[in-house]
Amino acid sequence: MTGQPMTQNGAAMLPATFNGPIAPRMSEFSDEYMSFVEAHLEADLLEVPDRILTFLRMTDSLMQGFQVSQLVHGLQTATMAERAGAPADMVVGALCHDMGKLVSNSNHPAIAAEMIRPWVPDEVYWVVKVHQDFEGLHYYARVGLDPMMRRKHAGHEYYELAEQFADAWDQNAFDPDYDTLPLEHFEPLVREVFSRPPRRG
Repeated sequence: MTGQPMTQNGAAMLPATFNGPIAPRMSEFSDEYMSFVEAHLEADLLEVPDRILTFLRMTDSLMQGFQVSQLVHGLQTATMAERAGAPADMVVGALCHDMGKLVSNSNHPAIAAEMIRPWVPDEVYWVVKVHQDFEGLHYYARVGLDPMMRRKHAGHEYYELAEQFADAWDQNAFDPDYDTLPLEHFEPLVREVFSRPPRRG
């Protein structure tokens, strides 16, 4: 392997290459090599806030027939959540809730939820994960699904929060004339949340 020393987002200099034998199978990696990899993975965490911001900016290219881009939709949802006094983590969840559409529209809630899960509380993860079932009230009947799919989550401790998310913020966030806060407004919050040590498991 060849390469130059690397710096990740102001982190201490890490060697780009491992000076020693490297087995082709993980089961045979040496302790020394695993320590080398682990140091790089720790440094890589410093890049997460910038990556999330990049994903969000990429959603500005997704219109999907709506009057606003998916970025603007996320910004509107987050703006409404913030103005309603939602906790910072929920505001970030609102901002990120549809970024899974960069991969797939049909299961975008699960994609977005898993992307943010290590850094947000359980209630934010769950609301993002199930938000489509709650939004289904407005369109599931058109695709042959139960528009009251949300009822399958009845009794869940975060059910009312998911209702608030869907009914007060998400479904209202398609307005090109809404006074939407820009991504720059939320950037410090994104950096704060995604700079936390991630939860394991």
